[in-house]
Amino acid sequence: MPKRRNELRERLSPAAVVFALLVLATLAAFAYSQRAKREPLVLDRVTFIAPPHPRGTPKVHSFTPNGDCRRDRIRIKFRTTISGRGTVQVIKPGGRVVYTLARDVFLKRYTFHVYYWDGRQRGGGTAKPGRYKLRVELGSERTLVTPGTIRLHPSPEKTKSRCGTGAGAGGVAP
Repeated sequence: MPKRRNELRERLSPAAVVFALLVLATLAAFAYSQRAKREPLVLDRVTFIAPPHPRGTPKVHSFTPNGDCRRDRIRIKFRTTISGRGTVQVIKPGGRVVYTLARDVFLKRYTFHVYYWDGRQRGGGTAKPGRYKLRVELGSERTLVTPGTIRLHPSPEKTKSRCGTGAGAGGVAP
């Protein structure tokens, strides 16, 4: 009987064992990726539009916070597919936080959430012209950065505000 065991070991070369392990790892990776594909999106239907937006006019996806009551803020609208407490922030593409729109708020699933950003930054003053992103942190386990960009254009000139006060003047409204 001992000779048969040696014969079996001789037939199983190290290359065959490595090949069998690679086939098993490939099957496991395929099963995992199929499972991940079936999970629903956590953040969807994201839009960035500068109000006011009269019906029938083209949508503007950039804004200039110069106080002239025209495109002084951007409306950020998104939907979450899971519920949880979260933080909504405007960030530079590198990840640096520019402004926090909401901190530790309850984001209900399958509900649209609307925030307005008037171009302010954390330390005060207006953020520099450029492209910005939206980051939503849901709990401590998920950090989602939206694929679209928020474009802040330079204002052609500093004008005095002819707007009233409050959210209509470009302030942040919940």
